[in-house]
Amino acid sequence: MKKILFVLLATALACSVYADTESPLHGEWTMTSMIYRGAEVPPLNPNLNLRWSFYENGTERLYWSRLNEPGFCERFANYKVSDGRLLEKVFAVNPLNNRECLQDPDMQLGRETVTRIDIQPQQILLHLALGDEELIYVLKEVL
Repeated sequence: MKKILFVLLATALACSVYADTESPLHGEWTMTSMIYRGAEVPPLNPNLNLRWSFYENGTERLYWSRLNEPGFCERFANYKVSDGRLLEKVFAVNPLNNRECLQDPDMQLGRETVTRIDIQPQQILLHLALGDEELIYVLKEVL
């Protein structure tokens, strides 16, 4: 019940700092693989359930958990896609998050990020910095 109330409250409190109703990004997406040094590889942990939900009002939900393991991490951000970049600002973090979420920079209240993004038919590529290298998350739409 607390989780449902949190989701409803977080969505209702979303301010429109990054809201962009013309954004081509919406729906629920899950990471299916990664691209590292030009090669597509499976996720490091096959039990990882990593999902993004993009709403037309400019709100985004990031959620992850692991199959057969207790706990999860969840946060909400305002987002905007502009010039091939995903701009995000976290405005709510689920108070029921697993303790390890405190170590995840993406789960920090107030965090702002700019990430290169390629939106393709049935696929999103998120380009993340990994030291001096790049790691690309391959996201597929959850139908």
